[in-house]
Amino acid sequence: MKKVWIASPTFILLAMVLVGAVATGISPHLRNNLLGFGAMGLIGYSFVAVFVYGIALSAHGQPNKLSEMPLGRKLLLSYLTAIWAITMAVVIFLMAQN
Repeated sequence: MKKVWIASPTFILLAMVLVGAVATGISPHLRNNLLGFGAMGLIGYSFVAVFVYGIALSAHGQPNKLSEMPLGRKLLLSYLTAIWAITMAVVIFLMAQN
């Protein structure tokens, strides 16, 4: 249950990015703001969440090798890392296009 609370802000931020990228009926400034804040929030939150989660694991003396982790922890860290990497790649691509 705790892992759902850790991952839930990414769903909200991902919805902001999707609305900013798809919604054509709203003003361009609002679209750009939603896209920008959502993407930077995804990048920042994913990085900080992985960092803090890793620090908490180390403080409790739990194994931090991926091969020794339970499946739920592997999925959470893999999800956050994938969100971070994909969003970073998309943001760099969009910056290069403008």
